[in-house]
Amino acid sequence: MKEIYCSMFSEVVTQAHDRYVWSDLIGNGNVLHVKNCYAYAPEREANDRATIGIQNGATKVLVRSRKWNVESDGVSALNDFFVGEYDKIFAYFPDADSTDTISLHITGVLMTRDEFRQM
Repeated sequence: MKEIYCSMFSEVVTQAHDRYVWSDLIGNGNVLHVKNCYAYAPEREANDRATIGIQNGATKVLVRSRKWNVESDGVSALNDFFVGEYDKIFAYFPDADSTDTISLHITGVLMTRDEFRQM
């Protein structure tokens, strides 16, 4: 059975923070069809960079990475994408400063592998 997936993951950066925000792992036998993914940092400075990607075991797969323009508070994935079982989505903010709030917003459809194969 397909389920609507809508989650937000947020962290406050500290001195020792790795500047990543992680989603939950996709469970066994499931696939997440991500319709919208947004990396958000309201306290960002001009030319700060943000990256959206998928952690697939030890491999990081890049979805989108860019520097912000003046009027933007975040970076979104340009297209929808799929995340398989035991994978997770990340947002990376290498230029975030201590006390900055960084977050990852995800909406999509969670389905079983069998439903995914029937698409």
